[in-house]
Amino acid sequence: MTDDAVQQPAAAGPADGAAADAVGAESPVGAKPGNGGSPPDGKPQPDVDAEPGEQPAAGAEADPDDQDDGVPRHAWDSRRELYQHSPTIILGASARLGGSLVGGDQHGVSGGEVTGDVILGGTKVEYHLGQGEPEGASGEIPAAEVEALSKRFAYPEPQAEGVWTDTAADPFGAALEQLREHRVAVLSGSAATGRRSAALMLLRTVGATSYRALDPALAPGRLPGVLDSACGYLLDGFDSRTERALREPHVRAAAERLRANGGFLVIVTGRHLGIPDGVPHTLWRAPLAISLLRAHLGREDLAGHPVEDLLALDQVQEVVEHDRPVQELARFAQCVGAYARGELPLSALADFGHYSAERQVREWFDDSEAGLHEKAFLLSLAAFDESPFPLIAEFGDVLHQLLQRVEDPEEPARIPVFGASSAKRIAFAGAQQYQETEVTDWGPVPQTKLRFSSPFTAIALLREAWLGQPSSRTALLAWLRRLANDPRPIVHTRAASTAAVLLAADLPSAMALLVRPWAGAVRYRSRLVAANALALAHHLGALHVPRILRSWITDSDHRLRWTAVRTYASVGDTFAAEALDALTEAARAVGARGGPSRAFADEPDELAQAAASLLLAQAEEPAGEEHRRAAHLWDRLVPLLRSHSTREFVLHTVIHAGGPTDEAEGAGRPLLIDLFARADATPGTDGALLRQAQAALWHAALNDPGSTSSALAVVRGWVRRADDDGEAETALAELLSAVAVTSEDRKRLAYLLENVRAESGEQERPAVAARLHAVILG
Repeated sequence: MTDDAVQQPAAAGPADGAAADAVGAESPVGAKPGNGGSPPDGKPQPDVDAEPGEQPAAGAEADPDDQDDGVPRHAWDSRRELYQHSPTIILGASARLGGSLVGGDQHGVSGGEVTGDVILGGTKVEYHLGQGEPEGASGEIPAAEVEALSKRFAYPEPQAEGVWTDTAADPFGAALEQLREHRVAVLSGSAATGRRSAALMLLRTVGATSYRALDPALAPGRLPGVLDSACGYLLDGFDSRTERALREPHVRAAAERLRANGGFLVIVTGRHLGIPDGVPHTLWRAPLAISLLRAHLGREDLAGHPVEDLLALDQVQEVVEHDRPVQELARFAQCVGAYARGELPLSALADFGHYSAERQVREWFDDSEAGLHEKAFLLSLAAFDESPFPLIAEFGDVLHQLLQRVEDPEEPARIPVFGASSAKRIAFAGAQQYQETEVTDWGPVPQTKLRFSSPFTAIALLREAWLGQPSSRTALLAWLRRLANDPRPIVHTRAASTAAVLLAADLPSAMALLVRPWAGAVRYRSRLVAANALALAHHLGALHVPRILRSWITDSDHRLRWTAVRTYASVGDTFAAEALDALTEAARAVGARGGPSRAFADEPDELAQAAASLLLAQAEEPAGEEHRRAAHLWDRLVPLLRSHSTREFVLHTVIHAGGPTDEAEGAGRPLLIDLFARADATPGTDGALLRQAQAALWHAALNDPGSTSSALAVVRGWVRRADDDGEAETALAELLSAVAVTSEDRKRLAYLLENVRAESGEQERPAVAARLHAVILG
C-alpha cells in the first residue's frame, strides 16, 4: 500500500523520503493505528455482553475468529465495503414496506391462501396456485376455457442458436413437432413458466377440439388404459419419482393407443425429475415478461388507452424488467387495466412487486411438501441474494441444522450430504442464475450467482420468518450471530443487511436481541456489524436511527460510542448537517474529558474519519442538489477552526478526507480533488463556496504545526495521482494556487514539488510536479 491510500494521516518532514511517506508514521492524535478500542495488552478478553453460548467453555479451544478479529479499517474503506457487499434492493427506497403488506393494506388477491384457479375478470384463467386440483380428480376441460386461453397466450420469442444451452431455440415449435410425430409430448419446466397453458395450446394447435385432464397420481403403466377417445389429454403435475418413473415403454404404449384412437397426450412435469433417455421431452421457458403482459392487456378493457402507452409507464417497466411467474403477470395485467379505467391509482402499480412477493413467501411457508432443508435454503438465499451459490448453500445447511434443533432438540442435527440437486433447489426458489465478476483482494474473479426473480422477495421472506414464524427466531438469532463473526466481508455484511430488515420490521426486538449486544461487544467485527445494520436499516426507512446514534455517541460505554461514530460514517450523509453537529459535539466532549480514554484511545481519530466520510460521500453524487449540500457542509467547518475545542478535529477531518480515491486500493483520482474539479468556480455559486471552503481548510492544515507534515504527505500523493490525469492536474493547480496565500505557503509547496518522486520509488520527478511548480511560482 502506498502513502496515498491514507489509513492514518502520515507524518513527513520537509525532505521527501521513504520513511516520511510511511502510512501511519504518526497518527494526528498520537494513537497507534488499528487500536479501535481493543484491550491495551492486545490479548483476547471475554465478551461480557455476549449472548449465552457465545463464550467458549473452560478449557475449550477458542474460536479462531475471536483470536484474529481483524484491525479496524479506515471509516471510508468500511463504508465502501458495506455498499459493495449489500443487496441492491436495500439501498433503494423501493424496498420500504409498511405493515404486514404494502402500506399495511391488502391489494387484489395478495392476502391469505389461494388454491385452485384464479378467476380474473370473470374469466377462468389457466394459472394455478397452491395445491391445484385435488388428488384423484380427472375429467373434461371445457373447450371454452382453452379458447379463452388462446386469446391471451404469448409464445416464447425465438432465440438464436446457442443462446439457450438446455432448451430449444423455439420450445413451442419443438414440442409441437414431437406431439405430431409421436402423439405424446413431455413438457418439463418450473410451475412459474406457464407450462400448463403451453400444454393446452399444443393440444389445440394439433387439432384437438375436446380436452380431458388426467389424474397426476396415475401410474405410468396405466396410461394406455385411459387413453380411449379422440381428444387432447393433459397429464399435469406428473411426478416421475423412482418408484413410478416414466419409462420409454410407457410412452410407446401410450403413443400406440393414441394413434389407434386419434388422440394426443401432453405430460407436464417438473424441470429436474429425471426424465430418462429415450423419452422425448422439451424444456419449457416462459416468454419475456413484456410479451406476456402485452398479450394479457390485449384482452383487457383499457378505456381507450393504447397498450404501448401503458407498457411505457415507469411503474410498469419496473415490474417487467425482472422475470416473474406467469400468473403474477396475469394479475398485474388486471391491475394495469384497472388503472387505465381509473379504478386504481398509479401508486398501486408501483406497489405490485411488494405484495406479489409476500404472497409467494406465504405459499412457500404454507407448503407442507417442502422440507426444512428447502426452507432453510430459501432463507439463506434471502440473506445472500445476489451472492455465489456455494455461499448460499453453505449457510443454508448451517441454518437447517439450527432449525432442526428447534423442531426436535432430542435428535442430532443432520445435513443431507447429497440431497436435492442445485438445479432443483434453484428452481424451487424461482431464482435466477447469472455470471458476474467479483472483485477480490487478489483481483476480479468470475462467479456464478443467484438472485430471486423479484427483488422484493428477499425482504418479504426475512420479514415473514421473523414476524410470521416466531418459532424460527431462536435459530435465526444463532445463525445471524455466526454470520456476524465470520471473517469474510460479504458474510458479516449480509448479517448486517439481514439485521437491518429485522430492525425495519420490528425495531424493539431486533435491537434488544441482536444489534445492542453487537454494539456493546468487545469484538471489533461485532461492533462493525451493528454499525452496518443501523446504517442499512436507516436506508430501509427504520424509525429512530438518528435518535439511537445521538444517544450512543455520548454514552459512557466507549463501545457504543465507537459503533455510533462508525454508523455516522456510513449513513450520516443522508442527514449530513445533523451528523456533523453530533460528531463535532462528540469531539468537544473528548476534550472536556481531558482527552480520549485508554479504552478508546483512537476516539478523536475515529470522529475525524467519520466526518471525512460525510464530506466525501457527496463527491460520489452528480452535481446538483447534492453538490449544494456538499458546499455548505464544507463551509460549516471553517468557523470551527477558530475554536480550540474543535480546531484539531477539523484539521484531522480535512487530512482524512484527502486520502480516499475513486478506485480500490488507493488507485484512481482522489475524491476530494474530484469534488473540487466538478465544482462551478463562478463567483456566487455553491461551487465557488465549496472551493473557497476547501482552500481555507487546506491552508490551515498546511500551516498548523500539528498537521503540516501529514497535510504535505497527502498533497504529495495528489501530485503523483495527477501525473496521468489532466483534469485532476487542472483542479490541483487551482486548489494549490488558492491555498498559497503567503510567500511562506508558496515556498513550502514549491519545496514539496521540487522534491517529490515517482510512486515507484525511482529518483525521477513526475512531469506534473514541474508543471505545478511553475503554476505556484508563476
